[in-house]
Amino acid sequence: MNEYTVNNEEEKEDKKSFIQRLRDSVIPIKPDDSAPVKVVKQIGFAAFLAVAGVVTTLLAIAVSFAL
Repeated sequence: MNEYTVNNEEEKEDKKSFIQRLRDSVIPIKPDDSAPVKVVKQIGFAAFLAVAGVVTTLLAIAVSFAL
């Protein structure tokens, strides 16, 4: 790999949205995955986001009651 290739990959990574970078780090979808596996991974990531959102909301409520 040369310097241009590394910089080009960094630029591609920077252009991804926060959700896309999070999806790639939590449950990466590989190009050689079958269609059912990709669907299950998408559902799993949606469940992860839902649980993370509920936990964050509950923490915010708990902190607001504590203050």
